[in-house]
Amino acid sequence: MATLHDLRRRRARQKPERVAFVLSGGGNLGAVQVGMLRALIEQGVTPDLIVGCSVGAINGAALADEPSLVGVARLEQTWRNADGDEVMPRTWLPRAAALARKGEAVHDNEGLRQMYESSLQAREFEALTVPFQCVATDVDAAEEVWFDRGPLIDAVLASAALPAIFPAVEIGGRRYLDGAIVNDVPVSRAVELGATTLYVLQVGSFSRPRAEPRRPLDVAIQAYWIARHYRYKRDLRAVQAMPDVDVHVLPHGQPPVMRYNDFTRSPELISTAYEASMAYLKAQVPAPAGTERRRGLRRPPARLFRGDGATQVASPGE
Repeated sequence: MATLHDLRRRRARQKPERVAFVLSGGGNLGAVQVGMLRALIEQGVTPDLIVGCSVGAINGAALADEPSLVGVARLEQTWRNADGDEVMPRTWLPRAAALARKGEAVHDNEGLRQMYESSLQAREFEALTVPFQCVATDVDAAEEVWFDRGPLIDAVLASAALPAIFPAVEIGGRRYLDGAIVNDVPVSRAVELGATTLYVLQVGSFSRPRAEPRRPLDVAIQAYWIARHYRYKRDLRAVQAMPDVDVHVLPHGQPPVMRYNDFTRSPELISTAYEASMAYLKAQVPAPAGTERRRGLRRPPARLFRGDGATQVASPGE
């Protein structure tokens, strides 16, 4: 993992502007990112690079395949048609019993594969229009692994292999699980790859209130959530502290608390995130006449960041 000092040294040798979209994990809350992507594209913000984790890998690959309103519309249709019983088939067992039975996962990943295949045409990383990378967790090596070439679908399924819900995906003799285990919101990866303007599409799972644990399983899930949230906050602070990086954490509205396999509220999630993100993007200071920013929006005189539903304004030099 590169240190902040290492990243600064690399950046001194890099070209000026490179826009990256950073898409987090978040399961069925991934519909939020569709609304954000529509707002970005409608406002003329297009990426030079896309990095994604878990459901963000699915959405990110779809946009990298067709980085236009046509691509967003195709992705939106996929989410509106998503059936939770197909992506995550119901089991006759109670949830606790399903998690305790033999086998590594409650569901297979065939429904997820079909959902993904319907959202894009490319089957290889090299066929994508925009450079794209996704992260997964190497189970045996306990390492963060990035995929950026070769077969696309298995790499994305590996990135989205939610522990206990979907089975590990084997690629090249190695077993991979959800990238969110190691890097849920990969802002640091975008900077390592030379991004100077980041649009962070975090679905809002970290800002939702957490219920008090009632069972030992709840405590285990809470610990997993804390570990993911800690990594995100640490990396975001480090990137925001870099003087030559603009970071825009798009607002997501207030995603409702839902069961992990409930896809019925996708239209609501898309609409809410679109309205919130569009309002944020329109509030940005436009570039003065006669100047050009190739793809990103010009930042205000004071650096503006938006995180977890709140706005933070840092004075120059902070």
